[in-house]
Amino acid sequence: MTRLGKACLSGDLGENRYREGIKWLKRATESADAMYNSAPYQLGLMYETGYGDDIFKDESYAAELFTEAAGLGHPEASYRMGEAYEHGKLNCPRDPALSVHFYTGAAEHGHAAAMMCLCAWYLVGAEPILEKDEEEAYEWARRSAELDYVKAQYAVGYFTEMGIGCRRDILEANVWYVKAADAGDERAKQRLQAIRLAVSGGTPMDVAPPKNAKMRKSQSKEDKECAVM
Repeated sequence: MTRLGKACLSGDLGENRYREGIKWLKRATESADAMYNSAPYQLGLMYETGYGDDIFKDESYAAELFTEAAGLGHPEASYRMGEAYEHGKLNCPRDPALSVHFYTGAAEHGHAAAMMCLCAWYLVGAEPILEKDEEEAYEWARRSAELDYVKAQYAVGYFTEMGIGCRRDILEANVWYVKAADAGDERAKQRLQAIRLAVSGGTPMDVAPPKNAKMRKSQSKEDKECAVM
């Protein structure tokens, strides 16, 4: 039903089947289960922005549909709800506990971006529901990096260069920076250049902020994301 609905909406089965596509997608949503869990997410995307003459923009209902899909194990829906509760999107309140809950659901299903969002939460903590834990932050970043997520590769390089949540290791940091730089990450290229300069006459700490400057408890999550994410 999901595939038929999407085919009607995309025009793959001919023109003028728009309403039929919506009908099948709604029926698929009503029948969604853990194996076939994408229909609520797809329908939620339509309500998030509005679609055609029949589906009006309704962000609250989109959030309901994403939540339904997330409960059935849809990783992208879980990630979107993690974002919603972190930033107050889709008419959702800012709620660190629910944000961490949904990001964790997405991360456990292999969603690399959600892993990095968990990394960010663990870097700063969210008392009283989540204690700051740099080692846990590093572990989530590394899991994401091993899935070739470029932002995570840079972050792991930075963590290992500075010794954040792990043993400080400039050689390993260089390996991760090279991976990120090869994928086009400009910050990784800058760190590699700084390390080369340090090798020729200084130390990496001369050209990068010391760990304490990045990890003050009073610093905001957004500030740390600028430095590491």
